[in-house]
Amino acid sequence: MRKFLFVALLVCACICANAQKAKGDFSFLTGQKQLNVVFVYDGVTYDGDSEAEFFKDNSDRDDFEEWKTNWTSRFRNDMWETIFLEKLNEELSGKRLEGGDYPNAAYTAVVKFIDIDPGSFAGPFSVPCKITADINFVATGKTEPIATITFTKLAANSFLMTPIIEHRVKFAFDDMGMNMGKILSKKIK
Repeated sequence: MRKFLFVALLVCACICANAQKAKGDFSFLTGQKQLNVVFVYDGVTYDGDSEAEFFKDNSDRDDFEEWKTNWTSRFRNDMWETIFLEKLNEELSGKRLEGGDYPNAAYTAVVKFIDIDPGSFAGPFSVPCKITADINFVATGKTEPIATITFTKLAANSFLMTPIIEHRVKFAFDDMGMNMGKILSKKIK
């Protein structure tokens, strides 16, 4: 049993280590007080399916129209992005840098979502949400990336499982914000 647990933890550590990659020199953030963070969902897929297909697959919900509206507005803005920024800023607190809606900041982190696999709930066989996203750091108003962080199938904490799909996504945003903050904390002098 101990060998199995050790192997399982080793596999999880390897998956997490390969799930993120930072490229570029992040020294431009040294001394900055604010980082504008913009979330982009254009073209996002859900476990490889288009957003239209994802909504079609979930159309049997009793509250479908309200849920669909909330999915593209309230859940994103008030739940997922909020927890992402909270966790990012917790990790950056020692650097005196804060991420958020700061359009006048010198630099912007453009968080472009490529795929959100919402996972599934099946008790002990549950699958956590996984996010694939590119974060491009640009001078505000420009499009040429100075540095990038790529998350590939970054999985949410598997101990925080729930049958509520938007909460599984929230847990992944939580982990993504935390991981981005840890990377930046190491890269910024």
